[in-house]
Amino acid sequence: MKKWIYSAAVVLTLSLAACSNEESYSPQEILNQAMQETSELDSYYGEYKMIMDDGTEILSKQWEKNGKTRVEMVDSTGEESIAVNDGKTVSSYSKTTNEAIIFELGPDVENSVRPTLKEQALRTLEQIKNSHDITIGEEEKIAGHETYHLIAKAKKKNTLIGDMEVWVDKKTWMTLKTISANGDMKLTSEFTKFEPNSKIDDSKFTLDIPEDADVKYESYQPIEQLTEEEAVEKLGTFLIFPESLGYTLEGIEDMGMAETGEIALTYSKNGEQQFSLSIFKPMESIGEDEEIIEVRGQKGSKIDLETFKLLQWDEEGLRYNIIIENLDLTFEEILELTEQMEYIK
Repeated sequence: MKKWIYSAAVVLTLSLAACSNEESYSPQEILNQAMQETSELDSYYGEYKMIMDDGTEILSKQWEKNGKTRVEMVDSTGEESIAVNDGKTVSSYSKTTNEAIIFELGPDVENSVRPTLKEQALRTLEQIKNSHDITIGEEEKIAGHETYHLIAKAKKKNTLIGDMEVWVDKKTWMTLKTISANGDMKLTSEFTKFEPNSKIDDSKFTLDIPEDADVKYESYQPIEQLTEEEAVEKLGTFLIFPESLGYTLEGIEDMGMAETGEIALTYSKNGEQQFSLSIFKPMESIGEDEEIIEVRGQKGSKIDLETFKLLQWDEEGLRYNIIIENLDLTFEEILELTEQMEYIK
């Protein structure tokens, strides 16, 4: 299941689906066109391979129709698995172990199922359009389709999305090949067969599980909201931002992590979310890969990227992570706020 989630997420996050025409585009125009077009592929069948820098190779077949997906995958060790998302359940079956998991999605299906191709594409394009220098490379055919070739170089080091090369089908705006590199990690994903708007029978999105398989059933569990008293009982006393600072505590969520006891607090201002604060018992020390700074007189670190800002530190046996969601807030402002934090009473 984990391998399927990883491989499907990597490929599908970079999948573009929109209409096009045969004009000549600049790199930015290609991105803008893909982001602005509204029509999507009704369906497609594809076969693709993923090759990781450690030599691992994954071969996959995928059917997609109206948001429903079937993925059949075999990796370089010979392990075979099938996963089906029919919009109501996500079912996976490993032929190697003869084990299956059936996960029932929540009542709010739209918020539970994987985003559409277009939605995933928008997220990726939004992340790279300002953080990368984008140029056009040599065009070539991928899986028999003419493509645009984009080369995206990260403007800063240690970004969430590193250097990328993307080959985009000129007719469907589907990404048919990607090469991504971040630090020492490199991943190549390439369609060897791509059949857009193919006819797919609905029965394809039913998973037949052998009668002798070991089947586990899991269901959607909404995140539990905690009172302040329940949160203290769970973690012990901890630091919060007092209301006098002008930020409203919207709620405290139990993240369901038994080992760390993690909770998450959401803060807003004028009705808009500003930052979230997660608190938990750390299982390991703060990494040295991030920029080390001092927070409240303690060793801490920060990650400052184009679309992601994180501040963390350990204090009195707990780790505090602040994810800044209002990117207009500076680290200096957040650090000043932390100096005024108080222990919950």
